[in-house]
Amino acid sequence: MENALIILFGLTMLYMAATSRMLAHIRILCLQGILLFLICYFGIAEQSKLGFLFLAFETLIVKATVIPMFLDKIVKKTHEYRDAEANIPHFYCLFISTIILFTGFLVSDFNFPAIKMINPVYFGVSISVIIISLLLITIKNKIITNILSFITMENGIFLLSLSVVKEMPIIVNLGVLLDLFIAVFILGLMVNSINKKFDGLEVTHLSDLKDCEYDD
Repeated sequence: MENALIILFGLTMLYMAATSRMLAHIRILCLQGILLFLICYFGIAEQSKLGFLFLAFETLIVKATVIPMFLDKIVKKTHEYRDAEANIPHFYCLFISTIILFTGFLVSDFNFPAIKMINPVYFGVSISVIIISLLLITIKNKIITNILSFITMENGIFLLSLSVVKEMPIIVNLGVLLDLFIAVFILGLMVNSINKKFDGLEVTHLSDLKDCEYDD
């Protein structure tokens, strides 16, 4: 069951690669948060009750509820519902993402002595999710899409951390969560500020920004 949930988590990235709708991306974030909770439940609930409670809060409340609601508010406020002007067509993006994910599944079949503490399925899928997220950040033009891809990349890192949860103190998870909160908050403020100055939220507008000059 645990491995099936991990594979389903990886497959959600294919939908993100294939669609340009922002709200669909946000729904995928909700689904990923729920899947991460279920992976925690089947994977570590019996090993560490306190750790599971913290991870349940992090996945169900933060990843599946708070952050998607915050991003949904930004999308509706800025009226940026699509990112149709990617650097490459969505079909090619889906094709490349499929190859990356398939490679991750192949890696899951190998046992590496150097990382024997890590479940191969966790490792293969999480690395694939991280690479696909970096690909989406590279080819997408909307700032909001880059934020969404950044969060999916963090979800991939979170999945990788679950495989070594016995060795990872709870304070490390807390630090990751705090970093994510700060990053999303700052990016949200940046999106609102850029939306007031420019007609759109394309990444290319960032090159037009410069430091303010003050007279002494």
